[in-house]
Amino acid sequence: MGVIDKTTYTLACPKCGSKESASLLDKGSSWGGSFWQSGATFVVFQTQWSGGGKQEPQLVSATCKACCTAASVESAYGG
Repeated sequence: MGVIDKTTYTLACPKCGSKESASLLDKGSSWGGSFWQSGATFVVFQTQWSGGGKQEPQLVSATCKACCTAASVESAYGG
């Protein structure tokens, strides 16, 4: 089973300046199909995710743990 795709999320807090990145992997093969992780784990931010498995996970919310401010979100495929 290999990695089919990868999405990297970068979260940033506009209030305190904290910034962190984490990736989600879509693993699978041509025989077994695709299987996404259920969400990425962040240390500095509290996140909630929907989806996973056959569906690519979607970030529902991201909040800075230090100052409770909603994070700005950037995502990029591949790499």
